[in-house]
Amino acid sequence: MDTKRPTVPAAEEILGGYFPVLDHGFVALVDYMGSDEDIERAARVSYGFGTRSSRATRGLVRYLRRHRHTTPSEMVELKFHCAMPIFVARQWVRHRTACLAGDTEVHFDLPGGIRRRGNQLHKLTLREIWNRFQPTRNRTRPDKQRNPYFRRDRVRAMRLRQIDETTGRLRHTRVVDIHRNGPKPVFRMVLADGKSIKATADHRFLFAEGWSTLRERTGLVERSGKAVWTAGDHFLHVNGCVCEVPALYRDRDWLDHEYNVRRRSLGDIAEECGCTTHTIRKWLRRFGLQDRDGRGNFEAGHVPWNKGRTYRTGPRTITPEHLEAIRSARSGAASNFWKGGVSADRDSIGRWTTQAAARVHARNGWTCQLCHDRAGELHCHHIVPVWADPDLARSESNLTTLCAGCHRSVHGRELEFVHLLGGPPVRKEWNPVPPPRRAWNRLETSRLVRIERFEYVGVEETFDLEVEGPFHNFVANGIVTHNSVNEYSGRYSLMPLLFYRPAYEQFALQTGANRQGREANAADRETYEKAIRWWEEVREAAGGAYSWLVERDVARELARIDLPLSTYTQWYWKVDLHNLMHFLSLRTDPHAQWEIRAFAEVMAGMMKRVAPLSYEAWLDYEVTGAPFGGAELAALRRLVSVEGEVLRARDGESLTPDDLAGLGLSGREIRELAGKLRPAPRPDYELDLSRMRPASEFEARMRAAVPEGFE
Repeated sequence: MDTKRPTVPAAEEILGGYFPVLDHGFVALVDYMGSDEDIERAARVSYGFGTRSSRATRGLVRYLRRHRHTTPSEMVELKFHCAMPIFVARQWVRHRTACLAGDTEVHFDLPGGIRRRGNQLHKLTLREIWNRFQPTRNRTRPDKQRNPYFRRDRVRAMRLRQIDETTGRLRHTRVVDIHRNGPKPVFRMVLADGKSIKATADHRFLFAEGWSTLRERTGLVERSGKAVWTAGDHFLHVNGCVCEVPALYRDRDWLDHEYNVRRRSLGDIAEECGCTTHTIRKWLRRFGLQDRDGRGNFEAGHVPWNKGRTYRTGPRTITPEHLEAIRSARSGAASNFWKGGVSADRDSIGRWTTQAAARVHARNGWTCQLCHDRAGELHCHHIVPVWADPDLARSESNLTTLCAGCHRSVHGRELEFVHLLGGPPVRKEWNPVPPPRRAWNRLETSRLVRIERFEYVGVEETFDLEVEGPFHNFVANGIVTHNSVNEYSGRYSLMPLLFYRPAYEQFALQTGANRQGREANAADRETYEKAIRWWEEVREAAGGAYSWLVERDVARELARIDLPLSTYTQWYWKVDLHNLMHFLSLRTDPHAQWEIRAFAEVMAGMMKRVAPLSYEAWLDYEVTGAPFGGAELAALRRLVSVEGEVLRARDGESLTPDDLAGLGLSGREIRELAGKLRPAPRPDYELDLSRMRPASEFEARMRAAVPEGFE
């Protein structure tokens, strides 16, 4: 079907095609929006219509890239589907785009509030979470050291608020990781109900129309230090609305799917539905679902052990033998009041007062004699203090009833209340106030609130959370927000048992130049073959254990925990052109890890087809170009003179390492300057279309790697 959306023929040729990377990975361009022409249109608008003369698109794109005008490049977006080993994915997510300011508060619910079938809100800022994820410094002996990541583990165990995107109901997830993305320009978004959040313009939020970035939905950009956006009725989802909806457990199909297909426990289902396990059992029995697969506790013909039995409550009749046994067990040194055979007179008075308390409270009708309230906690109080008249210490007529609050207020002022408490006792009927009960059909769901305005805040340190799926959203400042990567969830889906195996050419020793990276040459063949045998044994054991646990219905989130970092995972990644070029500059660099370079080079070829002029400028100014520091430029000025627009080499000039050190360059900076000036080949990341495969081929490969007998 024809489309009115601007397209690029070269990009359309590879759209939906999958390019293999490494042994089991792939990269596919599944969608894109915009091209070099959109960058030109966005740039010319910023100068004002008619105020800038027309010039070639190529020259303008190169000018923008050369002078680091990045906003127009953010108008172009690409969406990728990728599969890579987990250790590559961990490097990948360090370069995230959409992010939030550090003072953004993330909403958790404390376990105590959840057990009371309500919510008890607890907030942590992203900066606090980042600090808790950092290791602590152990200052004790090695054998006494605590886990340096105990604060991180505690945060990961907390219940993070999340919205179920299918039902709109509030549920819980957990934090997987937090990423610090560095300083970025952020905007403050203010909603009509007073909620606000600071985020970059490319962060996604749940609008009434679905997930979208602020720039896509509202056209948000920064101009001259002000936020410019398309005003209108833009509505976002926030949490905190209580509405009446049918209880989930009353839906037979839903309950059957959760209990018998997903095989969730009764406690897990009850927690999601906000009810007790007994309610879930009742509806399983009513729908006839409890006996499937032999998992039910209500088999036909089963008779409860207490059926037909009756019970009688009341005081227990204690025989003289039993009473004597109690006395012998609590007398002498066996008594909890034993103090070496001698008790102080004050302790004896306290013990006598405790024994008389029930009679005093009954005489006063279990009513506080000051506030006249029947409280749950009552104290027996001496009207005339013991210290004032010891002769009245063991007189029950000198005792009265006070609630805990009044007893604390009287303490230290006993003589002021002697006359007041000496009157006739006050009695009051017991009318307890029942605790509030949440009805089964009143559940917390998200609601829509209108965006009131945007404010440009400036450049701030930014962060982003990575959370467990399947929805990959969380509640921040009361607003439903999204993290920028959707990873394949081993908690809800079975992991394909595919593992990365490096080729011999990439099996190298640790480089001595720095603490990361490899030597240029491969290690010896014997070491490689032994490493492969070790890896295969570990993977066979881990894969076998995973399959064994899955076959026995162990929760998938537990079965996956020992799968190695070489296991393949997948995700969808949406990124704008500017941030993609920043990512590729880092990951196509020769110093980057070889495995992630393989993915970056394929993505660079896809970028070339979507925006070829931007790709050319990126190669010239960032890949084959290099920035120079002040000391480096001072060294070059010693070698080259400038006359107008003519560059002339100075005769007989040369700079030794000592000369460069005298200009303030360190040894490493001297080596890096020499590397910048040496001739280097210009890379070309052109895609080989003969390697492009259909999606069905990789889908079949992943399906075949899932443990046998499962979908």
